[in-house]
Amino acid sequence: MSGLKRTATALQHLGLLLAMSFLATTAPAASPEQKPKAKAGTVAGLPADKALALGERMYREGLLPNGEPMQAMVSGDIAVPGTSFTCVSCHVRSGLGSYEGGVVTLPTNGFKLGTTRYWKFPNLLPEERQSLRVQNPPARPPYTDETLAQAIRGGLDPSGRQLNPVMPRYDLSDQDMAILAHYLWSLSAKLSPGADATSLRFATVVTEDVSHEDQEAMLVPMTTYVARHNAKANGMGSRMYMSIGGKEMGGSFRTLSLAVWRLKGKPETWGRQLEAHLAKEPIFALLGGITSGEWQPIHAFCETHQLPCLFPITDLPVISETDWYTQYFSKGYYQEGQAAARYLHGLEDKTPASRVLQIVQDGPEGRALALGFRETWQELGQGAVQEIPLKQGQPLTAEALRTLVQQEKPTTVLLWQAAGSFEALEALAEQADRPGVVFLSSRLLGVKLASLPEKVRPFTWITYPFREPKDEPNVSRYANSLMNGIPKPRPETRISTRTYTLLQVFQAALIDMDRNLYRDNLLDRIGMLRDYVLPDYLRLSFGPGQRYASKGCYIMQFSAGPTPQLVRKSDWVIH
Repeated sequence: MSGLKRTATALQHLGLLLAMSFLATTAPAASPEQKPKAKAGTVAGLPADKALALGERMYREGLLPNGEPMQAMVSGDIAVPGTSFTCVSCHVRSGLGSYEGGVVTLPTNGFKLGTTRYWKFPNLLPEERQSLRVQNPPARPPYTDETLAQAIRGGLDPSGRQLNPVMPRYDLSDQDMAILAHYLWSLSAKLSPGADATSLRFATVVTEDVSHEDQEAMLVPMTTYVARHNAKANGMGSRMYMSIGGKEMGGSFRTLSLAVWRLKGKPETWGRQLEAHLAKEPIFALLGGITSGEWQPIHAFCETHQLPCLFPITDLPVISETDWYTQYFSKGYYQEGQAAARYLHGLEDKTPASRVLQIVQDGPEGRALALGFRETWQELGQGAVQEIPLKQGQPLTAEALRTLVQQEKPTTVLLWQAAGSFEALEALAEQADRPGVVFLSSRLLGVKLASLPEKVRPFTWITYPFREPKDEPNVSRYANSLMNGIPKPRPETRISTRTYTLLQVFQAALIDMDRNLYRDNLLDRIGMLRDYVLPDYLRLSFGPGQRYASKGCYIMQFSAGPTPQLVRKSDWVIH
């Protein structure tokens, strides 16, 4: 079942009001069984905060407090280093567990460890079980420090039941065990800021350089979605249960609020402004957000405050394999440069790849395109790339391009510049020693792409990071219901359709989170979603720790004639 169908099915279930019973939720920390947080002071002879940091490293990296790898056994007798079988790889960042390959990994976060686990409806709190008169024997009692150590070392839960043999059994000293247990008891032990028993608070970011029309293209779908959600929630309380086919269909059903955080001035001041907004109104996550420039200051703020940010509207994301808290649609301009490098490298005829010249308009867009190509080209073991910088706003004249080609003799030119270069390309078409291939960026050219002169189309290749235009209307039409109220629709910006996609993925993650309202859990649930077919991008795919959902790009070429059409030269080039 696709992610879209899965989400739709879940929403249909949520609409079966006759099958529901309602019950106000108390925050998990209120459970009488919950183990209290570790007292301030020392843990295993260390300050509690230092022990917490070391326990986090054990959980996420498999490293002991002394820096050596943890040692473990799997399947009874196979010795493995903890760095290869880290706790986080199965129990995930939030500690809420996962399901993969038919293996269920149970939660290991503080709240779940400290409460009784039941075979049926395991998410019900004790007081809720009593109120709903749900009776079934417990699977296990709450953990204690002693039984937690027994599970980690020997694979036995508090009831003496053997845990799945795929779970490593770790060889830990008493001191190291105390440090890891200290971290587990604190992990997702209480609801994150912005979440309470009845509501979830979010915000979105808008910078002042964004036009009013583009702001509305994002804000109208978002406010429409929030209003619809809250209309369904009205009168239902903060939690609802239903039983379909004997299975619990629990979902967090709180009202949502969305604040708009407007940032002014230079990007270096945005961090301070965001600090003030967050101090004034704590939120659970940032949804979307839009800027005409680079996202880096907002990205850095989210990393510092461990605040999720879902799918901002930017083509200049931060490129990082280790940062956690921002989920992007793609790598933006950088990804187009990647695609050009991978496509050239994969050609059977290696002539176009023999001598590559990048002509780069100064600015974040051109630099990102050039960096994406250069780094990928080097990773593929190719030679150096000659680069010619152009100053911001400097036109590329026909004479300048002709001179560059005569001097450098490139077989491929990557022309990372806007449409001001079309006249130079037309002159190049008449040149006998011109390069065989010229690359252009469709995202950088925008609507100007359609005016590409006919005489340059045979040797011009275009990086195109979206679905084929002929197929897009059949997918994007599903977004129309959220677009009412946009005074001047501009589908070419893809702002509204990307906002629709954000809301679909967020909705699925919200349902999967259930009442486990921890910021890391929101990102964990997104990492477990199936592939989605939604507007703009060919597909969105997810995985644990993956922060760029669209992972490919087409190489296109315009057809001849007065009404040219984009024609694929490649399959979806995966970065």
